Amino acid sequence: MYFPNKYEDHNSSLERFTDKFNEISKANNMNLVIELNEDENFIDDAIIKDELTNKQINFDWEKRVKYYENCGFPFKTFGQFERKIKKNISLSVQCCKSELCFCIAWHDDFKNETVKKIGSITESGSKEFTGKRFTEDFLEIKYDEMILFIKILRNAFDNSYFDKRSFEVSR
Repeated sequence: MYFPNKYEDHNSSLERFTDKFNEISKANNMNLVIELNEDENFIDDAIIKDELTNKQINFDWEKRVKYYENCGFPFKTFGQFERKIKKNISLSVQCCKSELCFCIAWHDDFKNETVKKIGSITESGSKEFTGKRFTEDFLEIKYDEMILFIKILRNAFDNSYFDKRSFEVSR
């Protein structure tokens, strides 16, 4: 993590997100559960497990500290570091600073994009110029519409749509 002093807030926000997800999934009999990684593995933050099939996807969580304060993602594209795309991660989830909305993007969609070297500021103020990919194939969801995210994941598991096709569900 390039902002070590944000680690505690990162983990707390993921716990709140997980609690809400699991509560809504259970209440709607969606048979999906998020399980947090108890120990830092420097690969993913948690898994989403389909309790019907025991299939699972790994995901990366980020609570944005800049540029995404509230709902209304401020960019046309959603970015992710190449180092994360190369890992065994299927989905990136980033919440806004206020924890009212979050964006999701599948790593299979990122893989269709070219790698760009764009500087990203680290906590020390230096810039990291490792590769990133950017996709227009992402979706912003409000926390109070968590059921939409769960339906997307149910669609992904049921149809093996671990890409933008999973977004095609009824609200």
